[in-house]
Amino acid sequence: MVLDTDKYYAAITGDVINSSAFDDRHRDLLHDAFLDVGSELNEYFPGQLVGKVSIFRGDSIQFLLHDPAMALRATLFVRSALKASLAKHKTDMRLAIGIGQVSFFPESNQGGADGEAYRLSGAALDNLAPKETLALYITTNWSTEQQRQAVQTIAVLLGFQAESWTSKQALALKWALLNKTQEEISQLWPESVTRQAVAKSLEGAGQFAVEHALQYFENLSFKE
Repeated sequence: MVLDTDKYYAAITGDVINSSAFDDRHRDLLHDAFLDVGSELNEYFPGQLVGKVSIFRGDSIQFLLHDPAMALRATLFVRSALKASLAKHKTDMRLAIGIGQVSFFPESNQGGADGEAYRLSGAALDNLAPKETLALYITTNWSTEQQRQAVQTIAVLLGFQAESWTSKQALALKWALLNKTQEEISQLWPESVTRQAVAKSLEGAGQFAVEHALQYFENLSFKE
């Protein structure tokens, strides 16, 4: 696949925390959940995915986005979707975003893709501190060191916030990240639930703070 080597993309890499909890009988649940979240990314972030979501080692995923400004929202969507769909297994993820250029993207196997965005994403995941679950590395060609550190701090705080989400909070936030109203979220719930219950879940998830951070990030310009 031919990509614009002069623009910035966002590469997101993630792995499941304590994936050993999924024994051989339940590994298919994790794989199916990854497939589902890949389909939802394609549906709810139209035109954003470059290629498909790649699954590797059985407990890790990687995907590429056209617009870096959507990287944090899409990443939190993936995390909330996994926490909600695999609630019985108390599943959570570590995720890392790399924003930079992409030099090579094979259609057949995204695992062979290369470029600064991928290298930054891999380094961000490898360098996560023990208590960190979300990182964001941006090419040094973008903005200033102070700005890059500020955005990285936002990512760390969002990761810390996401770590405490219950499965119900994660499900409510998953739909809120797509700008669904509380009433619409209640209609999407797998069982009968009131708008007030949805509002309580969103409040517990800190949705107002999450959205505030996302709005700031999405107003940034990721151009050379």
